[in-house]
Amino acid sequence: MESRVAAPGVCSRPTGRESPVVVGTNVMRQQAILRVVLGSAALCLGGFGGAAWAGGPTSESASSTSAARPRTLDDALLEVERSAPGFAGMYHDEKGRLVVRLVNATAAPAARSAITSVFGADKIPAAGVVTEPATRTFSQLKAIQERLTPEVLALPGAVFTDVDEKSNRVAIGVERAESRARVEWTLGRLAVDRDAVDVVEVGPIRPASVQSGWTPVAGGLQIETPGKYCTLGFAALQGGTLGFVTNSHCTTVQGGVESTLAYQAVYPWQVGTETTDPFYATGGSCPAGRRCRYSDSAFFRADAAISSRVVQTPGAFNLNISAWHEVTGKLLYPSQGQTVFKTGRTSGTTSGTIEWACATVNGGGVPDTFYCNYIATSGAQNGAGGDSGSPVYIFTANGVALTGLMWGAGSNPWNFAFAPLGGVEFELGIVPYCWGNVGC
Repeated sequence: MESRVAAPGVCSRPTGRESPVVVGTNVMRQQAILRVVLGSAALCLGGFGGAAWAGGPTSESASSTSAARPRTLDDALLEVERSAPGFAGMYHDEKGRLVVRLVNATAAPAARSAITSVFGADKIPAAGVVTEPATRTFSQLKAIQERLTPEVLALPGAVFTDVDEKSNRVAIGVERAESRARVEWTLGRLAVDRDAVDVVEVGPIRPASVQSGWTPVAGGLQIETPGKYCTLGFAALQGGTLGFVTNSHCTTVQGGVESTLAYQAVYPWQVGTETTDPFYATGGSCPAGRRCRYSDSAFFRADAAISSRVVQTPGAFNLNISAWHEVTGKLLYPSQGQTVFKTGRTSGTTSGTIEWACATVNGGGVPDTFYCNYIATSGAQNGAGGDSGSPVYIFTANGVALTGLMWGAGSNPWNFAFAPLGGVEFELGIVPYCWGNVGC
């Protein structure tokens, strides 16, 4: 087997399994200035908790997901509405302002107070807050979405459902125009107010399938699992165990633990062993013929040195590494209109604006459905095969804040789909491994 050493700072593409890229011992030693010592670290557990709801797996659903569930963005928005009746949701506009939609304009002061109470004071951006009128409250739209989701997402060609706060409607994504007729027929049968629903053509979001070696390993670098090239998402702590997160579909069998081995960049440098990958649930509110989870994620115990950083490239499809960013925080559930970034082994660092937030999303060509996932769109291609598992993040003053794990990409418009960090933390029982060698 040929062994080749990649130039420092450059991601190279393996030409095939017969000629893998392997990191030489000297290179590994020279790059050890980034090494993070394995061992126990202090944990700062964070996240949402809450009761069961109609938009997730029920206790009767099979396997891993019990009545417990993560508290999602939509749950938080419903809480805001309880304190500010008439609240219809919020999003970020192109000027960076937080746009608050209200059925009753007099609720503006109460809404701002409730947003600060539920999300924290930092949810109010420096650009300020503006209000827009709305026809339906957030809870009214959420009820419509929950009613139609199980049947609509069981239809061929259906992609997602979402409460679209920007339009003050429920959005239904379909792969192509031919899929509209089935959706329209179903909406009529369910007697859903047609004026409350938009059907949009987005194309399928396909799980990204699966290049240079580095030590320690970090988020955004290529990993290899049996038969697949994927991307390492981010370092994480599960109790006292240090490891990393990538997609469940990058393991030997999606859902369930088979102790899949991961290599970076390719075999034979083993860097992790799969230890947590919850089974997918069926039944209950999971659409017929599909299996459901909150995130396409799996946890691997670290078998090599691992860093709390994520890598950045100069731009789309430029695979040279231009920066190593410390993970200094996290955002469990971003909002519609925010710009998020991801780094993957195929398309490098790209970005997208969150078009649909906390949507129920079907994987194209596979029977998987994910609750409260996100779709970030762009005017240019921002994802590709092999980017599966990419860390999704936002830039901060002193590094980046993790906010999700990419699992798929699509076109019409160009987009990537990701599970929010809140869902990943809930299903895997992890927290990100952050700057200072602690959980955050």
